[in-house]
Amino acid sequence: MALKHQGIHRLGYVRLALADPRLLRAREFYCDHFGLLESRRGPGRLYLRCWHEPFAYSLVLDEAPDNRLVEIGFQVRDDADMARLAGLVEQAGVAVQRSAAGAELESLGTSIAFAIPGGPQLRLYADMAQPGYVTGYDSPDWVTPRPLRGTPAPFFLNHVGFTAPDPQAAVSFLREVLGFVVSERIDSADGQLLSALLFRMSKEVGGQELAVFPGPAGRLHHIAFTKEDPNDILLAGMYLREAGVDIDRYGPTRQSYGKTFSLHCRDPFGARLELCAGGRVTELHSQFQPVIWDEAELGKALSWYDRDLQTAFLEPSLT
Repeated sequence: MALKHQGIHRLGYVRLALADPRLLRAREFYCDHFGLLESRRGPGRLYLRCWHEPFAYSLVLDEAPDNRLVEIGFQVRDDADMARLAGLVEQAGVAVQRSAAGAELESLGTSIAFAIPGGPQLRLYADMAQPGYVTGYDSPDWVTPRPLRGTPAPFFLNHVGFTAPDPQAAVSFLREVLGFVVSERIDSADGQLLSALLFRMSKEVGGQELAVFPGPAGRLHHIAFTKEDPNDILLAGMYLREAGVDIDRYGPTRQSYGKTFSLHCRDPFGARLELCAGGRVTELHSQFQPVIWDEAELGKALSWYDRDLQTAFLEPSLT
């Protein structure tokens, strides 16, 4: 049965480059301390996924001389939609790179790649291998697999934050060309857009697949993963601290911007990671309206409890 909705359907993966020979430190952190599963390994590359994800991977790590965001992958309905979106991107004056199946990443079908104006590279694809849930499809228990207990073990990839020198230009491209919807935004005193949360399909945790922040072009701000409820976030914080991982400036806390209960930490290379639960239920309909935050309320938006703005949080985590 064909999918009804056209265009982008889900956030598929995030790809990072890390200065980590053989990716040994990265594997130790993400698998042993953070609770992801290694799904496959290639020359200078590691593929990881969460235990509640049926697809082959959601985090790709490349061995490289520096630490940076490489690209963000989104799955579309089919090859016809991918071709249609490629045409729209090119009509907007953005170059599109086309790749054959398996040419860029294992288990990935044909794809297209392009850069958001002032933002990171996106890759769109219609097909990715689906090995299935680690708990199986037949009457699954839906409990954290025993080897992952004692780690945060997030359910699945939730959203990605990046920086752009002109957030409005990046958001306009995402809305007008790719069909994203703004669920929340932060405006300056003179009405200029400073930050926005965007989603494509109905979303229960925070109303976002992408978060745009002001800053250098295409830098990673954070990668967010989903947990079930605030109690899970508190327990995850205990597991991380027990493993010697420092909790970042915000967390555990209620983030009004997105209405999630969140915790932020860093991997050994500086990438900011978020664990989040709860959030607004967002869905596409003709009368949907975004929540608008004033810049003066930025402290409250990022942390309901202390409301003291930590300006360092707005900076990219990988430079």
